[in-house]
Amino acid sequence: MSPQRAGDSRLSPVPQPLAITRALAERLLPRADELGTVLRDTLQAKDERYATTNQITAEELLRSCRENMLRSLQSLADQVPPGVNVFDAAQTTARRRADAGFPLESLLHAYRLGTEVIWAALLDEARSRAPEMLDELLDSAVQVMQLIDLMSTAAADEYRTRELEAERRNTERRQAILDGLLEGRAAEPGFVAEAMRILELTSHNRIVVVVIRHRALPTGTPPSPGSSLAAAGFRSEWRLRADREVGIVDLGQSTVPQLVIRLRSIVDGWAGVSQETVGLADVLTEFRMAELVLASLPTDKPGVAALTERLPEVLVAANRPIAARIRARALGDLLTIPLDKQESLLETLDHWFASNRSTSETAAKMHCHRNTVVYRLKQIEELTGCRLDDGRDQLLLRLALLTS
Repeated sequence: MSPQRAGDSRLSPVPQPLAITRALAERLLPRADELGTVLRDTLQAKDERYATTNQITAEELLRSCRENMLRSLQSLADQVPPGVNVFDAAQTTARRRADAGFPLESLLHAYRLGTEVIWAALLDEARSRAPEMLDELLDSAVQVMQLIDLMSTAAADEYRTRELEAERRNTERRQAILDGLLEGRAAEPGFVAEAMRILELTSHNRIVVVVIRHRALPTGTPPSPGSSLAAAGFRSEWRLRADREVGIVDLGQSTVPQLVIRLRSIVDGWAGVSQETVGLADVLTEFRMAELVLASLPTDKPGVAALTERLPEVLVAANRPIAARIRARALGDLLTIPLDKQESLLETLDHWFASNRSTSETAAKMHCHRNTVVYRLKQIEELTGCRLDDGRDQLLLRLALLTS
């Protein structure tokens, strides 16, 4: 019995060759390089991609054809060296094609054409040396096809594995680049050049930084907005962190308001959008701005906002200790009354400012009598110690409302 030939455990066992196949393949083994050259010529004649590609050098194509031909004939002759993986040539070829970005379809086409070359050589050998064996050889055709099918399957599996590995490494590299930009490495010329190459950006791209805090999900990770943004023409790169997701978005020909509208349709949670910047130099600054926009959004009301929409709120959010002191100084004893009454007075004050300090308009918005508004405003003055006709006190109260 012939020794067991090493292979890939994920694939079906390589069939033992019939005697006729083994005998003819043994005679063809010395011609392996010649038949590899025939395979190379066949590929270039029958597959335009092999004839025109610049992804594979002429030397590499001939080498791979000869190596795969040799291993195929060794397998058919039952002469694969001990301990050698019968699929090693196929897997090596697949890795190199995947690394070069050569299409899997053309790689598999090479194995189909390889079957034709091997079968033609076996027939020629039988006709010239043992014509009485032709009928018996025909019975082994399925076996030849099974072998090449196994080799093409091994090549396809290795190709896809290599693709996934390359995709994973590319994702890791892109995320490392994004981390570096968010950590302030845009001041390093070498790093910026690499970032532009990896992220496919130039010094003229108009970009913004977006920070998202997704609404908590019972299970799983929220989908990244990248695909939905791409469908709307926005290229973006995203990094998922513990409690938020950070992205750099290329505006292309669009505007920040158009991006905000798109984000509002896809983000289930809160998102802050920075100001537009050109190139990567100010990514760290815009990242901090986007974080402040996010921090300024009401925690009980999910939404998406741009920096330019919330500059006063961002000013307050940028310094929480100062904001707390402004709130305490401006609202004074109003913060000590029951919560329901406190909310009623603050709502009245907010509407009053929004109505350009008109008590009549405030009453209309709140569906109450004007005298009710006047009474509440007087209560606010008494509790806070602020005068509503004083510009500085108005500023304090407005800032205090932004901290609510």
